[in-house]
Amino acid sequence: MKKFNKKNVLIFPSGMENGIEIRKSLMYCKEVDIFSATANVENQAFYLYKENNLARHVNSDGWIDDLNKAIEKDNIDLVYPANSLVIDALNDNRDRINADILLPSKETIELTRSKKKTIIALENVIDVPTVYDSVDEIESFPIFIKPDRGYGSQGASIINNREALRGLNLDEYILQELLPGKEYTIDCFSDAKGSLLFSSGRERSRVRMATSMHAEDVSDDLNSLFENVAKSILEQIPIAGAWFFQMKEDAFGRLKLLEIDIRIAGTMAFNRCKGVNFPLLSIYQHYEQDVGVLVNDVDFSLDRCLKNRYLMNYDFDTVYVDLDDTIIIKDKLNIELVAFLYQCVNKGIKIILLSKNLLDDKNKYLKDWRIYQLFDEILWLEEEDKKYKYMKSEKAIYIDDSFSQRRETAQMLKIPTFDCSMIEALLDDRL
Repeated sequence: MKKFNKKNVLIFPSGMENGIEIRKSLMYCKEVDIFSATANVENQAFYLYKENNLARHVNSDGWIDDLNKAIEKDNIDLVYPANSLVIDALNDNRDRINADILLPSKETIELTRSKKKTIIALENVIDVPTVYDSVDEIESFPIFIKPDRGYGSQGASIINNREALRGLNLDEYILQELLPGKEYTIDCFSDAKGSLLFSSGRERSRVRMATSMHAEDVSDDLNSLFENVAKSILEQIPIAGAWFFQMKEDAFGRLKLLEIDIRIAGTMAFNRCKGVNFPLLSIYQHYEQDVGVLVNDVDFSLDRCLKNRYLMNYDFDTVYVDLDDTIIIKDKLNIELVAFLYQCVNKGIKIILLSKNLLDDKNKYLKDWRIYQLFDEILWLEEEDKKYKYMKSEKAIYIDDSFSQRRETAQMLKIPTFDCSMIEALLDDRL
């Protein structure tokens, strides 16, 4: 086995859901340093990275030059494509990219990116939907159509009659029977020899913006079926690394293949947190390292939602913070605020506690809550004291549950003040 040296990995594009999942999977791994490449439009990359390499969309002239500039600037070893469109573009331009690219073979990409070719390759091996080669073959409606090389649910729709097909370039679509039942995604990882190391299904029970928002473990019997399907796929299509396939029930409850994809899915987070880090395993395998999986035998459920991220145009070197009903609320630590305070520790920002706590042994109280050493200074004040008089930094923020004290401080010192509902705006996820 070759020695594995630390790699600089460029996630491209880094600001979409798939790229965010790759980032989450790799950001705490000592084996890699991660970098961002993103288009110069508003997206999450600017809230997740302190520095972003700007790269034009792959449909625009000059994107390869942009990407190679990023590769040179950050000494990139490996480009990690984060969506199907980028996979297509990198696949077509492998020789023009000045770094390794985490891609399977050209033949595997061409086969799996075409839903028609995928179904033809597997129709005698596993259950697949009926596909119509022409409108004349359709005996009854509704049917389902989607772009042959589409991405997510873009361009997909249910067609209720022949008239709805008029004007469409049907050569670019796949026409197939409508599968109205439950839909599943099966996350997989296979080694360089095509042996299946892991497969696990999750029901797509709640889908928003083409993204699965909820995941739960399926039954052992269903997972056994999915495992057999995955092995059958690998016998026909050589896939190495992370991939997934989707199946859906027909009108009679029979599961049929929807598609295969050779990229990281956002909801692979479900199995990542069970122990299968698909991006890291794929990097290891790309560099010919031995790989294996260790899965926790626990039942999980996952539900996803929108997350707020903020950038604040105000630099501060000191945080003044209250204790009661601010750091400790309802006899519990304010976890979000504590996370922010430790973020300040990482950044070298001074933390000063200002409290009018009435306990006899105040320091013991802090030690009992395991936060005594969090503060650079601790100032115990009397009830009649004005907190703003103890604030010496002109580049500070103040956090307190008391509106009157925040208002007084803002009026006297002209610094930003925050209550506990505002802490999320202070959290900085940028690497």
